[in-house]
Amino acid sequence: MTSRSRILRTRREVVRRHRRERQFLVFGLLIGLLVTVSVIAYAIYQGRIDSPIDYAFVTPPPDFESTITWPCPPVNVGNDADDPEAVHENLPMDPSQVTVRVLNGTKGTPDEQPGLAGSTLEVLTGRGYVGVGATNWSRTYKDSVRIQFGEEGLRQAYTVAANFPNYVMVLDNRRGAVVDIILGQLFRTDKIRPQYAPELDPNVELTAPVQCLPIALVPREPAPRIIPVDPLAPIVTPSPSPSPSPSA
Repeated sequence: MTSRSRILRTRREVVRRHRRERQFLVFGLLIGLLVTVSVIAYAIYQGRIDSPIDYAFVTPPPDFESTITWPCPPVNVGNDADDPEAVHENLPMDPSQVTVRVLNGTKGTPDEQPGLAGSTLEVLTGRGYVGVGATNWSRTYKDSVRIQFGEEGLRQAYTVAANFPNYVMVLDNRRGAVVDIILGQLFRTDKIRPQYAPELDPNVELTAPVQCLPIALVPREPAPRIIPVDPLAPIVTPSPSPSPSPSA
């Protein structure tokens, strides 16, 4: 072997040795760092060391989604049942304080019942409810009774719904407390509960027959284009504007 070959081999060995030394140094530092972090994390987990992070990790809740569309009945306002200021929102209202409109959803179907809305409204007004119209619905309804109302008419809707053994509650985005009663192909006038049925006891709390959600979590359907004027709605009179004071 020539002297030149020996010099090249010696240089390669020196380069390899330096490379191994750098690798040992880097990996040694990394392993030492991981061990240090692990020890500190374990000490924080045991509570022996205070965490440098002073707020909790919180996963933001996802948007609320549910297949339930039935709003729950209202609840009482007031904590003491003997409190005269408490408002018993979970009890039925007096029928004279509930405004209803009856719509016939059977027109154009094999089970069409002419005059169904008028005869049903006559029964309800005979029980004290305030009627504002009986007409045909713009669509057809295949089930029994559909109670449709806005947020302001929740208690009114549950009050009048007790007159029917089978019904569904539909919340829409209307303003006011007028309640629509839509009669479908499965409804017959004789299916209205008798006036003195136990379900119509004014002292029986309003309940939902199915699983329900607070009204704030229930999606709203579009309201009908025309909503009758509610004769029970309070009349808001604009306050008179102050007259300008005469100049001196």
